[in-house]
Amino acid sequence: MTLDRKWQIAEPPPPGFRLDLGFLGSGVRGPLPALLLWNRGIRTNADVDEYFSSGMEDFLDPLSLPDMGIAVKRIHIAIKNGETIGIFGDFDVDGLTGTAIILRIVRAFGGNAIPYIPNRETDGHGLSKQAIDSFANAGVTLITTVDTGSTAVDEIAYANSLGIDTVVTDHHLIETERPKAIAIVNPHLESEGSEKSVDYSGAGVAFKLAQALSDAAGRPFPAELLPLAALGTIADIVPLESENRTLVREGLRILGQTDLPGLRALLDISRAPGASGRPTSELISFYVAPRLNAPGRMGDAEPSLQILSTDDVSEARALADRLDADNNKRRSLSQDAWEHASTQFDINSDDSIVAVNCDGFPMGLLGPLAGRLNELTGKPAIAYQLVNGLARASCRSNTVLDLHAALSTHADKFERFGGHARAAGFSIKHELLQDLLDDLRKHAAWGALGAPAVPTLHADAEVRLEDLTVSTWNFVSAMEPFGEANREPVLVTYGAIPLDVRTVGIDGKHLKISFDADGRRVESIGFGLGDRPLGTGAVDIVYQLRTEVWRGKTRHQLGLRDIRPATSK
Repeated sequence: MTLDRKWQIAEPPPPGFRLDLGFLGSGVRGPLPALLLWNRGIRTNADVDEYFSSGMEDFLDPLSLPDMGIAVKRIHIAIKNGETIGIFGDFDVDGLTGTAIILRIVRAFGGNAIPYIPNRETDGHGLSKQAIDSFANAGVTLITTVDTGSTAVDEIAYANSLGIDTVVTDHHLIETERPKAIAIVNPHLESEGSEKSVDYSGAGVAFKLAQALSDAAGRPFPAELLPLAALGTIADIVPLESENRTLVREGLRILGQTDLPGLRALLDISRAPGASGRPTSELISFYVAPRLNAPGRMGDAEPSLQILSTDDVSEARALADRLDADNNKRRSLSQDAWEHASTQFDINSDDSIVAVNCDGFPMGLLGPLAGRLNELTGKPAIAYQLVNGLARASCRSNTVLDLHAALSTHADKFERFGGHARAAGFSIKHELLQDLLDDLRKHAAWGALGAPAVPTLHADAEVRLEDLTVSTWNFVSAMEPFGEANREPVLVTYGAIPLDVRTVGIDGKHLKISFDADGRRVESIGFGLGDRPLGTGAVDIVYQLRTEVWRGKTRHQLGLRDIRPATSK
Protein backbone atom coordinates (compact mmCIF):
# COMPACT_ATOMS: atom_id res chain seq x y z
CA MET A 1 0.00 0.00 0.00
CA THR A 2 1.30 3.43 -0.97
CA LEU A 3 -0.22 6.78 -0.07
CA ASP A 4 0.72 9.85 -2.12
CA ARG A 5 2.38 12.56 -0.08
CA LYS A 6 2.46 16.30 -0.46
CA TRP A 7 5.92 17.84 -0.78
CA GLN A 8 6.44 21.05 1.17
CA ILE A 9 9.68 23.04 1.00
CA ALA A 10 10.61 25.22 3.97
CA GLU A 11 10.55 29.00 3.71
CA PRO A 12 14.04 30.39 3.05
CA PRO A 13 15.81 32.66 5.56
CA PRO A 14 15.45 36.43 5.14
CA PRO A 15 17.61 38.15 2.51
CA GLY A 16 21.08 38.91 3.77
CA PHE A 17 21.18 36.09 6.33
CA ARG A 18 24.78 34.97 6.77
CA LEU A 19 26.72 32.71 9.12
CA ASP A 20 30.46 32.33 9.60
CA LEU A 21 31.19 28.73 8.57
CA GLY A 22 34.83 29.20 7.65
CA PHE A 23 36.05 26.94 10.41
CA LEU A 24 34.46 24.01 8.56
CA GLY A 25 36.79 24.41 5.59
CA SER A 26 37.02 26.42 2.44
CA GLY A 27 34.98 23.88 0.49
CA VAL A 28 31.74 24.94 2.18
CA ARG A 29 30.23 27.40 -0.30
CA GLY A 30 26.87 28.54 -1.54
CA PRO A 31 23.65 29.34 0.33
CA LEU A 32 22.64 25.76 1.21
CA PRO A 33 24.67 25.29 4.46
CA ALA A 34 23.29 28.47 6.04
CA LEU A 35 19.79 27.57 4.90
CA LEU A 36 20.01 24.11 6.50
CA LEU A 37 21.16 25.66 9.78
CA TRP A 38 18.44 28.32 9.64
CA ASN A 39 15.82 25.56 9.36
CA ARG A 40 17.21 24.08 12.61
CA GLY A 41 16.97 27.28 14.60
CA ILE A 42 20.56 28.45 14.12
CA ARG A 43 20.42 32.25 14.01
CA THR A 44 23.81 33.55 15.20
CA ASN A 45 27.49 32.63 15.02
CA ALA A 46 27.28 31.76 18.73
CA ASP A 47 24.56 29.22 17.84
CA VAL A 48 26.89 27.82 15.17
CA ASP A 49 29.69 27.40 17.70
CA GLU A 50 27.42 25.59 20.16
CA TYR A 51 25.95 23.41 17.41
CA PHE A 52 29.28 22.20 16.01
CA SER A 53 31.83 22.65 18.77
CA SER A 54 30.30 21.95 22.19
CA GLY A 55 32.01 19.10 24.06
CA MET A 56 32.11 17.32 27.37
CA GLU A 57 33.58 20.41 29.03
CA ASP A 58 30.23 22.12 28.32
CA PHE A 59 28.10 19.59 30.18
CA LEU A 60 25.79 21.15 32.75
CA ASP A 61 26.23 20.67 36.48
CA PRO A 62 24.28 17.48 37.31
CA LEU A 63 23.36 18.95 40.70
CA SER A 64 21.07 21.38 38.86
CA LEU A 65 18.62 18.49 38.42
CA PRO A 66 16.00 18.23 41.18
CA ASP A 67 16.91 16.07 44.18
CA MET A 68 20.22 15.07 42.60
CA GLY A 69 22.24 15.97 45.70
CA ILE A 70 19.93 13.89 47.91
CA ALA A 71 20.16 10.92 45.53
CA VAL A 72 23.96 11.08 45.40
CA LYS A 73 24.27 11.24 49.19
CA ARG A 74 21.93 8.27 49.74
CA ILE A 75 23.64 6.09 47.13
CA HIS A 76 27.12 6.87 48.48
CA ILE A 77 25.93 5.97 51.99
CA ALA A 78 24.59 2.66 50.65
CA ILE A 79 27.90 1.89 48.95
CA LYS A 80 29.95 2.84 52.03
CA ASN A 81 27.77 0.71 54.36
CA GLY A 82 27.77 -2.33 52.08
CA GLU A 83 24.02 -2.15 51.40
CA THR A 84 22.58 -4.03 48.45
CA ILE A 85 21.16 -1.61 45.86
CA GLY A 86 18.36 -2.82 43.58
CA ILE A 87 18.28 -1.17 40.15
CA PHE A 88 14.87 -1.32 38.47
CA GLY A 89 14.79 -0.38 34.79
CA ASP A 90 12.39 -0.47 31.89
CA PHE A 91 12.68 -3.09 29.13
CA ASP A 92 13.22 -0.73 26.19
CA VAL A 93 16.60 0.55 24.99
CA ASP A 94 16.37 3.72 27.06
CA GLY A 95 15.67 1.80 30.25
CA LEU A 96 18.22 -0.92 29.50
CA THR A 97 21.10 1.46 28.77
CA GLY A 98 20.22 3.60 31.79
CA THR A 99 20.14 0.52 34.00
CA ALA A 100 23.55 -0.55 32.67
CA ILE A 101 24.94 2.93 33.44
CA ILE A 102 23.83 2.83 37.09
CA LEU A 103 24.86 -0.81 37.48
CA ARG A 104 28.33 -0.08 36.12
CA ILE A 105 28.91 3.08 38.16
CA VAL A 106 27.79 1.47 41.44
CA ARG A 107 30.01 -1.54 40.83
CA ALA A 108 32.90 0.75 39.85
CA PHE A 109 32.64 2.26 43.34
CA GLY A 110 32.74 -1.20 44.88
CA GLY A 111 29.01 -1.26 45.66
CA ASN A 112 26.65 -4.24 45.62
CA ALA A 113 23.96 -3.92 42.96
CA ILE A 114 21.40 -6.26 41.46
CA PRO A 115 19.24 -5.32 38.47
CA TYR A 116 15.60 -6.11 37.75
CA ILE A 117 14.16 -5.72 34.25
CA PRO A 118 10.43 -6.52 34.11
CA ASN A 119 8.98 -9.00 31.62
CA ARG A 120 6.78 -7.13 29.16
CA GLU A 121 4.15 -9.89 29.03
CA THR A 122 3.89 -10.81 32.72
CA ASP A 123 5.03 -7.67 34.56
CA GLY A 124 4.14 -4.84 32.20
CA HIS A 125 5.58 -1.35 32.51
CA GLY A 126 6.61 0.24 35.76
CA LEU A 127 7.73 -0.64 39.26
CA SER A 128 5.63 -3.46 40.74
CA LYS A 129 5.11 -5.05 44.14
CA GLN A 130 6.38 -8.27 42.58
CA ALA A 131 9.70 -6.61 41.80
CA ILE A 132 9.87 -5.03 45.25
CA ASP A 133 9.29 -8.43 46.87
CA SER A 134 12.09 -9.86 44.76
CA PHE A 135 14.41 -7.08 45.92
CA ALA A 136 13.37 -7.54 49.55
CA ASN A 137 14.12 -11.27 49.37
CA ALA A 138 17.60 -10.41 48.07
CA GLY A 139 18.29 -8.07 50.99
CA VAL A 140 17.93 -4.82 49.06
CA THR A 141 17.64 -1.70 51.24
CA LEU A 142 17.74 0.91 48.45
CA ILE A 143 16.00 0.82 45.08
CA THR A 144 17.10 3.10 42.26
CA THR A 145 14.65 3.27 39.37
CA VAL A 146 15.67 4.07 35.81
CA ASP A 147 13.31 5.55 33.19
CA THR A 148 10.32 4.93 35.45
CA GLY A 149 8.95 5.46 38.94
CA SER A 150 7.66 9.06 38.91
CA THR A 151 4.04 7.91 39.28
CA ALA A 152 4.63 4.73 41.33
CA VAL A 153 2.84 6.09 44.41
CA ASP A 154 1.44 2.82 45.74
CA GLU A 155 4.51 0.76 44.88
CA ILE A 156 6.98 3.09 46.58
CA ALA A 157 4.69 3.29 49.61
CA TYR A 158 4.87 -0.51 49.71
CA ALA A 159 8.68 -0.40 49.52
CA ASN A 160 8.68 2.12 52.38
CA SER A 161 6.56 -0.26 54.45
CA LEU A 162 9.28 -2.90 54.04
CA GLY A 163 12.00 -0.51 55.14
CA ILE A 164 13.34 -0.04 51.59
CA ASP A 165 14.27 3.46 50.41
CA THR A 166 13.74 4.51 46.80
CA VAL A 167 15.60 6.93 44.55
CA VAL A 168 13.63 7.65 41.38
CA THR A 169 15.47 8.62 38.17
CA ASP A 170 13.04 9.27 35.36
CA HIS A 171 12.08 11.69 32.60
CA HIS A 172 8.34 11.09 32.19
CA LEU A 173 5.73 13.73 32.92
CA ILE A 174 4.20 13.77 36.39
CA GLU A 175 0.55 14.83 36.45
CA THR A 176 -0.51 12.91 39.54
CA GLU A 177 0.52 12.70 43.18
CA ARG A 178 4.27 12.28 43.61
CA PRO A 179 5.49 9.13 45.32
CA LYS A 180 7.17 9.44 48.73
CA ALA A 181 10.64 8.53 47.52
CA ILE A 182 13.92 9.65 49.09
CA ALA A 183 14.59 11.60 45.89
CA ILE A 184 12.91 12.10 42.51
CA VAL A 185 15.49 13.06 39.91
CA ASN A 186 13.35 14.13 36.96
CA PRO A 187 14.10 17.08 34.64
CA HIS A 188 10.38 17.85 34.39
CA LEU A 189 10.27 18.83 38.07
CA GLU A 190 11.23 22.37 39.04
CA SER A 191 14.59 22.72 40.71
CA GLU A 192 16.13 25.64 42.54
CA GLY A 193 19.04 27.14 40.68
CA SER A 194 18.54 25.07 37.50
CA GLU A 195 20.86 26.34 34.74
CA LYS A 196 18.89 25.16 31.79
CA SER A 197 16.01 22.80 31.16
CA VAL A 198 17.12 19.75 29.16
CA ASP A 199 14.65 17.12 27.96
CA TYR A 200 16.88 14.17 28.86
CA SER A 201 16.03 10.55 28.11
CA GLY A 202 15.92 8.06 30.96
CA ALA A 203 19.49 7.03 30.08
CA GLY A 204 20.46 10.71 30.00
CA VAL A 205 19.19 11.20 33.57
CA ALA A 206 21.03 8.02 34.62
CA PHE A 207 24.22 9.37 33.09
CA LYS A 208 23.84 12.68 34.95
CA LEU A 209 23.53 10.64 38.16
CA ALA A 210 26.73 8.75 37.27
CA GLN A 211 28.41 12.10 36.58
CA ALA A 212 27.24 13.48 39.95
CA LEU A 213 28.38 10.36 41.83
CA SER A 214 31.82 10.65 40.25
CA ASP A 215 32.05 14.39 40.96
CA ALA A 216 31.11 13.87 44.62
CA ALA A 217 33.82 11.23 45.02
CA GLY A 218 36.45 13.29 43.22
CA ARG A 219 36.68 10.71 40.46
CA PRO A 220 37.23 11.33 36.73
CA PHE A 221 34.28 12.01 34.47
CA PRO A 222 32.74 8.62 33.43
CA ALA A 223 33.26 9.14 29.69
CA GLU A 224 33.24 5.38 29.03
CA LEU A 225 29.51 5.39 29.90
CA LEU A 226 28.64 8.07 27.34
CA PRO A 227 27.97 5.56 24.51
CA LEU A 228 25.29 3.91 26.67
CA ALA A 229 23.64 7.28 27.26
CA ALA A 230 23.85 8.06 23.54
CA LEU A 231 22.12 4.79 22.62
CA GLY A 232 19.26 5.47 25.05
CA THR A 233 18.90 9.09 23.96
CA ILE A 234 18.70 8.22 20.26
CA ALA A 235 16.34 5.30 20.80
CA ASP A 236 13.93 7.32 22.97
CA ILE A 237 13.59 10.08 20.34
CA VAL A 238 14.12 13.00 22.71
CA PRO A 239 15.14 16.36 21.16
CA LEU A 240 18.78 16.36 20.06
CA GLU A 241 19.47 19.91 21.11
CA SER A 242 21.36 21.59 23.93
CA GLU A 243 23.20 19.04 26.10
CA ASN A 244 21.41 16.07 24.51
CA ARG A 245 23.10 16.86 21.19
CA THR A 246 26.51 17.06 22.82
CA LEU A 247 25.91 13.90 24.81
CA VAL A 248 25.00 11.93 21.69
CA ARG A 249 27.79 13.36 19.52
CA GLU A 250 30.45 12.62 22.12
CA GLY A 251 28.88 9.26 22.90
CA LEU A 252 28.98 8.20 19.24
CA ARG A 253 32.60 9.34 18.98
CA ILE A 254 33.60 7.22 21.98
CA LEU A 255 31.42 4.33 20.79
CA GLY A 256 33.58 4.05 17.69
CA GLN A 257 36.55 3.11 19.89
CA THR A 258 34.78 1.62 22.93
CA ASP A 259 36.39 -1.10 25.03
CA LEU A 260 33.05 -2.35 26.36
CA PRO A 261 32.76 -5.84 24.81
CA GLY A 262 28.96 -5.80 24.51
CA LEU A 263 28.85 -2.54 22.59
CA ARG A 264 31.67 -3.68 20.32
CA ALA A 265 29.86 -6.97 19.59
CA LEU A 266 26.62 -5.10 18.88
CA LEU A 267 28.35 -2.80 16.41
CA ASP A 268 30.02 -5.71 14.65
CA ILE A 269 26.79 -7.66 14.19
CA SER A 270 24.69 -4.61 13.26
CA ARG A 271 26.91 -3.36 10.46
CA ALA A 272 26.84 -4.80 6.97
CA PRO A 273 29.99 -6.78 6.08
CA GLY A 274 32.66 -4.36 4.93
CA ALA A 275 31.02 -1.28 6.46
CA SER A 276 33.06 0.84 8.85
CA GLY A 277 33.45 4.46 9.87
CA ARG A 278 32.19 6.41 12.84
CA PRO A 279 28.85 5.15 14.20
CA THR A 280 25.88 7.34 13.26
CA SER A 281 22.47 7.93 14.76
CA GLU A 282 21.01 6.05 11.77
CA LEU A 283 23.10 2.96 12.59
CA ILE A 284 21.82 3.09 16.17
CA SER A 285 18.17 3.76 15.26
CA PHE A 286 17.77 1.16 12.53
CA TYR A 287 20.27 -1.56 13.38
CA VAL A 288 21.59 -1.49 16.96
CA ALA A 289 18.43 -0.42 18.83
CA PRO A 290 16.15 -3.02 17.16
CA ARG A 291 18.54 -5.79 18.22
CA LEU A 292 18.63 -4.50 21.80
CA ASN A 293 14.85 -4.20 21.82
CA ALA A 294 14.14 -7.59 20.25
CA PRO A 295 14.33 -9.86 23.35
CA GLY A 296 12.12 -7.49 25.34
CA ARG A 297 9.58 -7.28 22.54
CA MET A 298 9.36 -11.06 22.60
CA GLY A 299 9.01 -11.03 26.41
CA ASP A 300 12.30 -11.24 28.36
CA ALA A 301 14.81 -8.37 28.01
CA GLU A 302 17.41 -9.92 30.33
CA PRO A 303 19.86 -10.86 27.49
CA SER A 304 19.89 -7.23 26.37
CA LEU A 305 20.92 -6.03 29.82
CA GLN A 306 23.52 -8.79 30.01
CA ILE A 307 25.25 -7.68 26.81
CA LEU A 308 25.42 -4.09 28.09
CA SER A 309 26.79 -5.20 31.46
CA THR A 310 29.28 -7.94 30.61
CA ASP A 311 33.04 -7.45 30.47
CA ASP A 312 33.61 -10.87 28.93
CA VAL A 313 34.39 -10.82 25.19
CA SER A 314 33.20 -14.38 24.49
CA GLU A 315 29.95 -13.87 26.40
CA ALA A 316 29.35 -10.62 24.53
CA ARG A 317 29.74 -12.30 21.14
CA ALA A 318 27.38 -15.13 22.11
CA LEU A 319 24.80 -12.64 23.38
CA ALA A 320 25.09 -10.58 20.17
CA ASP A 321 24.32 -13.69 18.14
CA ARG A 322 21.27 -14.35 20.33
CA LEU A 323 20.00 -10.79 19.97
CA ASP A 324 20.46 -11.02 16.21
CA ALA A 325 18.43 -14.26 16.09
CA ASP A 326 15.72 -12.71 18.28
CA ASN A 327 15.61 -9.71 15.97
CA ASN A 328 15.12 -11.93 12.91
CA LYS A 329 12.26 -13.68 14.71
CA ARG A 330 10.81 -10.32 15.70
CA ARG A 331 10.92 -9.12 12.08
CA SER A 332 9.10 -12.23 10.88
CA LEU A 333 6.38 -11.88 13.52
CA SER A 334 6.12 -8.15 12.81
CA GLN A 335 5.37 -8.89 9.17
CA ASP A 336 2.69 -11.38 10.22
CA ALA A 337 1.19 -8.74 12.53
CA TRP A 338 1.25 -6.18 9.71
CA GLU A 339 -0.56 -8.50 7.33
CA HIS A 340 -3.12 -9.21 10.08
CA ALA A 341 -3.64 -5.49 10.74
CA SER A 342 -3.83 -4.59 7.04
CA THR A 343 -7.20 -6.34 6.72
CA GLN A 344 -8.74 -4.14 9.42
CA PHE A 345 -8.48 -0.66 7.93
CA ASP A 346 -9.05 1.19 4.66
CA ILE A 347 -6.32 3.65 3.77
CA ASN A 348 -8.94 5.84 2.06
CA SER A 349 -11.34 5.81 5.03
CA ASP A 350 -12.60 9.07 6.55
CA ASP A 351 -12.05 7.64 10.04
CA SER A 352 -9.88 10.11 12.00
CA ILE A 353 -7.88 7.34 13.71
CA VAL A 354 -6.68 3.83 12.85
CA ALA A 355 -7.42 1.15 15.46
CA VAL A 356 -6.52 -2.51 14.90
CA ASN A 357 -6.82 -5.63 17.01
CA CYS A 358 -3.71 -7.81 17.34
CA ASP A 359 -4.72 -10.72 19.56
CA GLY A 360 -2.18 -13.52 19.69
CA PHE A 361 0.92 -11.46 18.92
CA PRO A 362 3.60 -10.45 21.45
CA MET A 363 2.70 -7.22 23.22
CA GLY A 364 6.05 -5.73 22.26
CA LEU A 365 5.10 -5.68 18.58
CA LEU A 366 2.16 -3.33 19.08
CA GLY A 367 4.17 -0.11 19.42
CA PRO A 368 6.16 -0.49 16.17
CA LEU A 369 2.98 -1.61 14.39
CA ALA A 370 1.12 1.50 15.55
CA GLY A 371 4.09 3.59 14.41
CA ARG A 372 4.01 2.01 10.96
CA LEU A 373 0.27 2.63 10.67
CA ASN A 374 0.71 6.25 11.73
CA GLU A 375 3.47 6.78 9.16
CA LEU A 376 1.45 5.17 6.37
CA THR A 377 -1.85 6.94 6.98
CA GLY A 378 -0.81 10.18 8.67
CA LYS A 379 -3.43 9.45 11.36
CA PRO A 380 -3.13 8.59 15.06
CA ALA A 381 -2.87 4.80 15.29
CA ILE A 382 -3.77 2.37 18.06
CA ALA A 383 -2.81 -1.30 18.10
CA TYR A 384 -4.42 -3.32 20.89
CA GLN A 385 -5.08 -6.83 22.09
CA LEU A 386 -7.62 -8.35 24.48
CA VAL A 387 -6.21 -10.31 27.43
CA ASN A 388 -8.20 -11.45 30.47
CA GLY A 389 -10.91 -8.87 30.00
CA LEU A 390 -8.48 -5.99 29.42
CA ALA A 391 -7.59 -4.14 26.26
CA ARG A 392 -3.83 -3.44 26.22
CA ALA A 393 -2.79 -0.87 23.64
CA SER A 394 0.14 1.03 22.18
CA CYS A 395 -0.53 4.32 20.42
CA ARG A 396 1.45 6.52 18.03
CA SER A 397 0.55 9.97 16.77
CA ASN A 398 1.78 13.18 15.18
CA THR A 399 0.81 16.83 15.55
CA VAL A 400 -2.82 15.97 14.82
CA LEU A 401 -3.36 14.53 18.31
CA ASP A 402 -1.52 14.91 21.62
CA LEU A 403 -1.97 11.36 22.88
CA HIS A 404 -0.92 12.04 26.44
CA ALA A 405 -3.31 14.99 26.78
CA ALA A 406 -6.22 13.15 25.15
CA LEU A 407 -5.75 9.99 27.19
CA SER A 408 -5.28 11.97 30.42
CA THR A 409 -8.96 12.97 30.32
CA HIS A 410 -9.74 9.28 30.92
CA ALA A 411 -7.08 8.67 33.56
CA ASP A 412 -9.60 7.38 36.11
CA LYS A 413 -10.71 4.59 33.74
CA PHE A 414 -7.29 3.07 33.04
CA GLU A 415 -5.68 0.13 34.77
CA ARG A 416 -2.33 1.44 33.44
CA PHE A 417 -1.52 4.55 31.42
CA GLY A 418 1.57 6.51 30.43
CA GLY A 419 3.65 7.97 27.65
CA HIS A 420 4.19 11.17 25.71
CA ALA A 421 2.39 13.39 23.20
CA ARG A 422 3.33 11.15 20.26
CA ALA A 423 3.73 7.75 21.91
CA ALA A 424 1.62 6.30 24.70
CA GLY A 425 0.16 3.08 26.05
CA PHE A 426 -2.74 2.01 28.23
CA SER A 427 -4.69 -0.90 29.69
CA ILE A 428 -8.44 -0.54 30.09
CA LYS A 429 -11.39 -2.84 30.72
CA HIS A 430 -12.63 -4.23 27.42
CA GLU A 431 -16.14 -2.86 27.86
CA LEU A 432 -14.74 0.69 28.14
CA LEU A 433 -12.55 0.50 25.04
CA GLN A 434 -15.11 1.54 22.42
CA ASP A 435 -16.13 4.71 24.26
CA LEU A 436 -12.44 5.59 24.62
CA LEU A 437 -11.79 5.07 20.90
CA ASP A 438 -14.85 7.18 20.00
CA ASP A 439 -13.55 10.01 22.18
CA LEU A 440 -10.09 9.79 20.61
CA ARG A 441 -11.76 10.01 17.20
CA LYS A 442 -13.38 13.30 18.25
CA HIS A 443 -10.06 14.71 19.52
CA ALA A 444 -8.27 13.61 16.34
CA ALA A 445 -10.99 15.03 14.09
CA TRP A 446 -10.70 18.42 15.76
CA GLY A 447 -6.91 18.28 15.53
CA ALA A 448 -7.07 17.43 11.83
CA LEU A 449 -9.07 20.55 10.94
CA GLY A 450 -6.94 22.55 8.55
CA ALA A 451 -4.37 19.76 8.24
CA PRO A 452 -3.44 18.55 4.74
CA ALA A 453 -5.61 15.80 3.29
CA VAL A 454 -2.56 13.64 2.70
CA PRO A 455 0.63 13.25 4.74
CA THR A 456 3.21 15.95 4.11
CA LEU A 457 6.87 15.30 3.36
CA HIS A 458 8.83 18.32 4.54
CA ALA A 459 12.00 19.34 2.73
CA ASP A 460 14.67 21.92 3.43
CA ALA A 461 15.36 23.24 -0.05
CA GLU A 462 15.23 22.72 -3.79
CA VAL A 463 18.64 22.08 -5.36
CA ARG A 464 20.10 20.98 -8.69
CA LEU A 465 22.04 17.72 -8.71
CA GLU A 466 24.97 19.43 -10.45
CA ASP A 467 25.30 21.79 -7.47
CA LEU A 468 25.91 18.92 -5.05
CA THR A 469 29.62 18.44 -4.34
CA VAL A 470 31.68 16.32 -1.97
CA SER A 471 31.76 19.37 0.32
CA THR A 472 27.96 19.29 0.48
CA TRP A 473 28.01 15.70 1.69
CA ASN A 474 30.79 16.51 4.16
CA PHE A 475 28.85 19.45 5.58
CA VAL A 476 25.74 17.33 6.11
CA SER A 477 27.86 14.68 7.84
CA ALA A 478 29.22 17.41 10.15
CA MET A 479 25.61 18.15 11.18
CA GLU A 480 25.34 14.73 12.85
CA PRO A 481 23.90 13.46 15.10
CA PHE A 482 20.43 13.54 13.58
CA GLY A 483 17.20 12.89 15.38
CA GLU A 484 14.30 14.73 17.00
CA ALA A 485 14.75 18.54 16.70
CA ASN A 486 17.74 18.01 14.38
CA ARG A 487 16.32 16.13 11.45
CA GLU A 488 18.55 14.89 8.67
CA PRO A 489 18.37 17.39 5.78
CA VAL A 490 15.86 16.60 3.06
CA LEU A 491 16.30 18.04 -0.44
CA VAL A 492 14.15 18.25 -3.58
CA THR A 493 15.26 18.15 -7.21
CA TYR A 494 12.79 18.68 -10.03
CA GLY A 495 13.37 17.21 -13.48
CA ALA A 496 16.23 14.84 -12.59
CA ILE A 497 17.41 12.75 -15.57
CA PRO A 498 17.76 8.99 -14.89
CA LEU A 499 20.59 7.25 -16.70
CA ASP A 500 19.45 3.79 -15.65
CA VAL A 501 16.68 2.47 -13.43
CA ARG A 502 16.49 -0.98 -11.83
CA THR A 503 14.72 -2.67 -8.98
CA VAL A 504 16.61 -4.71 -6.39
CA GLY A 505 15.83 -6.85 -3.40
CA ILE A 506 13.17 -9.51 -2.88
CA ASP A 507 10.26 -8.98 -5.31
CA GLY A 508 11.95 -5.83 -6.63
CA LYS A 509 11.00 -3.97 -3.49
CA HIS A 510 13.75 -1.33 -3.74
CA LEU A 511 14.79 1.11 -6.44
CA LYS A 512 18.29 1.95 -7.68
CA ILE A 513 18.78 4.85 -10.09
CA SER A 514 21.83 6.56 -11.56
CA PHE A 515 21.20 10.23 -12.36
CA ASP A 516 22.94 12.61 -14.71
CA ALA A 517 24.43 15.66 -12.97
CA ASP A 518 25.86 17.72 -15.82
CA GLY A 519 27.93 14.79 -17.12
CA ARG A 520 28.58 13.31 -13.64
CA ARG A 521 26.81 10.18 -12.36
CA VAL A 522 25.05 10.39 -9.03
CA GLU A 523 23.90 7.09 -7.55
CA SER A 524 20.76 6.65 -5.46
CA ILE A 525 18.83 4.01 -3.54
CA GLY A 526 15.12 4.16 -2.69
CA PHE A 527 14.06 1.58 -0.11
CA GLY A 528 10.47 0.47 -0.56
CA LEU A 529 10.03 2.50 -3.76
CA GLY A 530 10.30 -0.33 -6.26
CA ASP A 531 6.59 -0.23 -7.11
CA ARG A 532 6.50 3.42 -8.18
CA PRO A 533 5.25 4.00 -11.78
CA LEU A 534 7.91 6.31 -13.22
CA GLY A 535 7.50 6.21 -16.98
CA THR A 536 10.58 6.80 -19.14
CA GLY A 537 11.37 10.49 -18.74
CA ALA A 538 12.59 12.91 -16.10
CA VAL A 539 11.52 12.52 -12.49
CA ASP A 540 11.08 14.69 -9.41
CA ILE A 541 12.82 13.34 -6.32
CA VAL A 542 12.97 13.96 -2.57
CA TYR A 543 16.12 12.63 -0.94
CA GLN A 544 18.78 12.76 1.76
CA LEU A 545 22.55 12.78 1.30
CA ARG A 546 24.06 9.46 2.38
CA THR A 547 27.74 8.86 3.17
CA GLU A 548 29.03 5.31 3.69
CA VAL A 549 32.47 3.87 4.33
CA TRP A 550 32.62 0.53 2.50
CA ARG A 551 35.77 -1.60 2.58
CA GLY A 552 37.75 1.48 3.50
CA LYS A 553 36.37 3.63 0.67
CA THR A 554 33.95 6.52 1.15
CA ARG A 555 30.97 6.66 -1.20
CA HIS A 556 28.24 9.27 -1.55
CA GLN A 557 24.73 8.62 -2.79
CA LEU A 558 21.17 9.89 -2.58
CA GLY A 559 18.79 8.18 -0.19
CA LEU A 560 15.46 8.58 -2.00
CA ARG A 561 12.44 9.40 0.19
CA ASP A 562 9.92 9.85 -2.63
CA ILE A 563 9.86 9.90 -6.42
CA ARG A 564 7.35 10.65 -9.18
CA PRO A 565 7.29 11.47 -12.90
CA ALA A 566 8.44 15.05 -13.48
CA THR A 567 5.68 17.64 -13.40
CA SER A 568 5.63 21.38 -13.74
CA LYS A 569 5.91 23.00 -10.32
